[in-house]
Amino acid sequence: MRAAAIDDPMRPPDAVPAATGSAAPAPSTGGLQVVITSPQRKLAVIDGAVVPLGAPARKGTLAGVSDSVAVLRRNGDSDVLLMYPNIDKRPSRRTP
Repeated sequence: MRAAAIDDPMRPPDAVPAATGSAAPAPSTGGLQVVITSPQRKLAVIDGAVVPLGAPARKGTLAGVSDSVAVLRRNGDSDVLLMYPNIDKRPSRRTP
């Protein structure tokens, strides 16, 4: 008897179901993946590498970290990395 397929509510809509018995897919290693902030330290995981504030990354220096953003400085220019680059955030509208 074959087990019924279980829908995973946390699976992204464009994800391809994994075959039974296959290895888990490798995680993405591109872009900003994780941001960690605390009173003691700030760091980001960029392209699969842990980068503390002030350390080099992508031929620049990690200059700033916030909830879902990392800022890299290179030759006076800023490069902003977004954890969710495909999401367009806008302030909510107040209703009268």
